[in-house]
Amino acid sequence: MIIQSKRIGAVEVDESRIIRFADGLLGFPIAKSFFLADDPAEEGMPFKWLICIEDPELMFLVTDPGVFFKDYVFDLSAEDQKYLNVKSPEDLSVITVLTVPADPKLITANLKGPLVINWKTLVGRQLVLKDSAYETKHYIFMQAVSATPEVAATKNAKGMSSRELPNTPPPSAEHGNISVEGKV
Repeated sequence: MIIQSKRIGAVEVDESRIIRFADGLLGFPIAKSFFLADDPAEEGMPFKWLICIEDPELMFLVTDPGVFFKDYVFDLSAEDQKYLNVKSPEDLSVITVLTVPADPKLITANLKGPLVINWKTLVGRQLVLKDSAYETKHYIFMQAVSATPEVAATKNAKGMSSRELPNTPPPSAEHGNISVEGKV
C-alpha cells in the first residue's frame, strides 16, 4: 500500500508492519492504525514519524525515550500486559511522542503518556502513567535548556523543573525497556 503525505511524500507501507492502537491515541480516538517511518531529511537521527493510515497528514514525531532519559522506567500493569498479549518483555518497546516548538532545542517528550508496542502482534497502547512523577513535557536536550534561565527556572506543581526527571530506579535492561510486573 502507498501512503502519501506532505511531510514525507509517498511511502510504501508493508501492511504486515501496521501497528494497531484499538483505543486510538489520546485526543485522536478514531486514528487507530499507524506505521513508523524515517524522515528522509533527517536520516541518522533518533527520531521517527508515527503516521496514521486513516489520515496520513496526522503524524507524530516519536523517539525511544531511553536515548535521552537513561533512567526512564515504569511498570506495565497486568491489565496492560494482557491487552498487549505480552509473552516476554523482549516483545515490547516504548516510544514517546515529542512536541517540537519553534526552537527545536526546546523539544519535549511526553513521558507520562508513553506508547507501548508489542512487535510480535503489532498491538499498541498509549498509557497514562498514574502515580508517577513523569510529566507530559520533559526537555530532551537538557544542556540547551540549562542555558535558558527563564525555562530552567520553570517549576511544575510538584516543584520539579519540567526538564528534570523524577528519582526512579534504573531500568533492568538497556534504554527504552520497561519493568513488567507479574509473570509474562
